[in-house]
Amino acid sequence: MNVGLVTLGCSKNQVDSEMILGLFKKSGMNIVNNPEEADIIVVNTCGFIESAKVEAIDTILEMADYKKDGKCKALIVTGCLAKRYKEEITKTLPEVDLCIGVDEYENIGDILSNFFNQKFLDHKLDFHSRIISTNFPCAYIRISDGCDNRCSYCAIPSIRGNFKSRKMEDILSEVEELAREGISEFCIISQDTSKYGLDIYGKLKLSELLNKMSKIDGVKWIRILYMYLFETTDALIEEIAKNDKVCKYFDIPVQHLNDKILKAMNRHDTKEIIFDRVKKIREMVPNVVLRTTVITGFPGETNDEFEEMLDGIKKLKFDRLGAFAFSREEGTSAYDMKDQILEEIKEERLKKVFDVQKNVSLNANKCRLGKEYEVIVEDISEDEKYFVCRSMFEAPDVDGRIYIKIDEESVERVIVGEYSKVKIIDFNEYDLFAKVIY
Repeated sequence: MNVGLVTLGCSKNQVDSEMILGLFKKSGMNIVNNPEEADIIVVNTCGFIESAKVEAIDTILEMADYKKDGKCKALIVTGCLAKRYKEEITKTLPEVDLCIGVDEYENIGDILSNFFNQKFLDHKLDFHSRIISTNFPCAYIRISDGCDNRCSYCAIPSIRGNFKSRKMEDILSEVEELAREGISEFCIISQDTSKYGLDIYGKLKLSELLNKMSKIDGVKWIRILYMYLFETTDALIEEIAKNDKVCKYFDIPVQHLNDKILKAMNRHDTKEIIFDRVKKIREMVPNVVLRTTVITGFPGETNDEFEEMLDGIKKLKFDRLGAFAFSREEGTSAYDMKDQILEEIKEERLKKVFDVQKNVSLNANKCRLGKEYEVIVEDISEDEKYFVCRSMFEAPDVDGRIYIKIDEESVERVIVGEYSKVKIIDFNEYDLFAKVIY
């Protein structure tokens, strides 16, 4: 049978999808990209915020059309939405034949075996049998799952459970296997990357993990995503600073810059901690790139408190910034908070954040004019006019890109999936443009 899979949501979910595909392949099924060719279609869903839920339902209904018109015989829904709203999906979407939440992945082989009346070789998902779906030569490495932080707006703990680290030897073994297959950039991910190891080793172990990963043959770049500032210790910053294989890139979601709102969010950081740690990072890691996220329109956020956040964004000058309007999520303490903000005010504030950050990002990119970088050549643009690249300072999926114009010179010297050396010759607020050096 042919299996097709659609992944929605974050990179953590993408790793689950890669393991689900690996399970099907290991059990003798073919993986296809075209849903018209699929006997089985899997939609691996996100259920984090309202927009993600809407996207998931729309995608499920879109894939259901292939049951009517195509060869598809089974539509399976997995992931966070399947965990959070399994009963509702089962009742209201008869097109769905099987619904498997993230809490059932330990027994997914048995569930699939019973449904298809066919033996699946593994009972649970396996990091070592993944089908990598990222652009070569990059892969995500998920070092833990779940979260203990209990931010008041976040449904992840109720979906993914408590924070749970993977054993270090298992992670290193996975990296070794992927490096032998030619993967050279490893993006470390989890809901709380900086907490790695605390639950099973009794102390923070991310810096040790980075050190050991960097010694594996074939590892060229190690990128850390989703770090919390209160756990970003001097030892971790120092390891990032001195380890040549670790990207000088900090993804540190702060969510707000007003102490009252941070406390209502149940964040562990204060405005003072955020400013102090950012200053420390910049002092210890020269030419570092900082990325963050903020939320507008959290319950009770006044104009003055929003303006304080806006002023902080101007002063901190994050190179990259993502912003989201507060999404009122069932099962979170923020759902029932007083003084909910009108949607139009949330969106107005969101636009103001992007307007401010546009100038910050433009100035940050201007500073890179004339500089030289080694880049991964990821792809060719849709209009086939540019090679699409990333340096150490651009993360997959979330950041802008470095573009090399396709011409006689670049065609001879640039290969998709390999590294090139470039010089930045132009920029805008999101992207950089470069020429090949060698």
